[in-house]
Amino acid sequence: MKSLDPTRPVKPGLAGHVWWLALAIVVALSYLFELGGDHIARNGDELVYAHIARLTAESGHWLPLVSSYDFMRNTKPPLLFWQAMLAGGWGEHWTLLNLRLPSVLYSWATALVLGLLTWHIGRAQPAGRGEKAPAAQRAISLGAIAAIAYLSFFSTYRYGRPYLTSAPETFWLFGLFAAIAWSPARLLASRWQFPLLAGLALGIGCLYKSFAMVAPVGLGLALCYQVLGARKAPWQIFRRGIVIDGVKVAAICAIALAVFGLWFALDPFPGEVWREFVVGENAGKFKSSPGYFKQAFSASGGVLTILTAYFVNAGLLFPLAVGAAWTAWRSYRLRLATNVAINDGEKIVWLWLLALALVFMLPDQRSARYLIPAMPAVAVLLALYWDRMARMWFSLTLVFCLLGALAMGLIARGAVRATRDAGAYSPMFWLLLLLIAVACVFGLLKKNTTKPLTAVAACAVLLALGGTTAPFNGALGHFRPETVAQMKGQQVSVPNNFNGQFERYQFLLSGAKILAYDAPQPVDYADVNALFKTSRYALVLRRAGQAPCDQCRIIDARWDIRSRQDAKEGNWAALASPETFWFAREYLVERLQP
Repeated sequence: MKSLDPTRPVKPGLAGHVWWLALAIVVALSYLFELGGDHIARNGDELVYAHIARLTAESGHWLPLVSSYDFMRNTKPPLLFWQAMLAGGWGEHWTLLNLRLPSVLYSWATALVLGLLTWHIGRAQPAGRGEKAPAAQRAISLGAIAAIAYLSFFSTYRYGRPYLTSAPETFWLFGLFAAIAWSPARLLASRWQFPLLAGLALGIGCLYKSFAMVAPVGLGLALCYQVLGARKAPWQIFRRGIVIDGVKVAAICAIALAVFGLWFALDPFPGEVWREFVVGENAGKFKSSPGYFKQAFSASGGVLTILTAYFVNAGLLFPLAVGAAWTAWRSYRLRLATNVAINDGEKIVWLWLLALALVFMLPDQRSARYLIPAMPAVAVLLALYWDRMARMWFSLTLVFCLLGALAMGLIARGAVRATRDAGAYSPMFWLLLLLIAVACVFGLLKKNTTKPLTAVAACAVLLALGGTTAPFNGALGHFRPETVAQMKGQQVSVPNNFNGQFERYQFLLSGAKILAYDAPQPVDYADVNALFKTSRYALVLRRAGQAPCDQCRIIDARWDIRSRQDAKEGNWAALASPETFWFAREYLVERLQP
């Protein structure tokens, strides 16, 4: 069996560093595919934020934030909404594409930062036996692999493209630790320059997400000063210089809180900010009716959610994330035996992963999403251990990707059956699925192609996911232009099954007066006649083949992708009848005149 060399670098791969760079650029550009569509991988909160940003822009003021509902007004700090107001031209260019572009730019910037950091760390690694590529080229390959891995994580794709907080907070928080990892000795020894800049960066991150982010960042910084600055174990706190380092960490956190406090200073209703955001959105996460320990060790929302979050967030790269952790552990044990020190930059990456996970084990409300700001660190480690990981981890990833491609094909087949449109998908889409399947099988059979094809396959499946929903971002998923023109200024009742979901119709029926009605499962909503008591027009969602209502006239119809399916339908329905599980027909109807 081949011995494990902890100093062995990552090889350039299939065709050298140039090909890795080219692939990284292609993967980054794929984030623009269908970016402005109604159906992209996203979280439902996107529409809540879009609603608040739109109404705030319509008010003509930066603050206070405005919403139709008191319970979802001060849900996030104002920087996220100001970003949308500027990107959307204060309502003049209010499109999903414009709202989402800043998120993509942030994701690209994060990928660039982590790529440069990986390149920087990789330059310090000596060449292994048999390695012919120059050190500079090996390091470039490392950086490109890290960027590809990060952009291929499903968490990045789902939360790093829509109009959400994840992309900005990830950039500012990870960027802070990336700066330390680049030059730990100089920055940690800085008396006031670095603490000032770090406090401002953390403050901007807090103004996007929450003041609570000072807790994990503060812990991470304290660990950096202890482990890298003082060269002491985390528990050896009784040491020379501990007071100075503590003051620096406290100063960084204080500056960040001062920046965040600008919200209270500028908002004309600071009491509402305190009640809705500080108490409701943050303190509420520490309230648990079953009891803290009972919730912590429960199957859903327990500490296991945090312990597995980094692997789950990797999506199709789940096996590689596990493989990187396992390989890193083996390398650590070998380093202990051989007295080979781990690179300082890599140490800081690990410390950020540890700090974020430890802090988010404390609240009663736990989610894998909370650890997204450390996913760039996972990508860095995955690249650093890329060549040292056993082929098994790459093969498992290829199996995941093959299953993902088959799932995309099954969903697309359901769409064709539902719409009865054999040409709904272009031949290029089916060719993409075929190429993914062939590449996965080829990578499983041919040892020398397994690793490079794994890097391609995960992103290709995400591209196929976008292709699966693409027809519904086009004519199939929209009302006719004349219908949209007819509805301008008209009140239309629309279904709403989650906070702010009604906001999507601001983009589908631009200019209409939207009135939401509660429909937890819209395809089963029965009391359509009641909708006509408050508005002449209504949108009604139905399964393929079902009539929208008895006493109404159909004006127009479009196809929609369902969300929040009823549990009674069962997961098997997604495979057995994808045409009704995933897709539905939405009708624009009006009451019959007496």
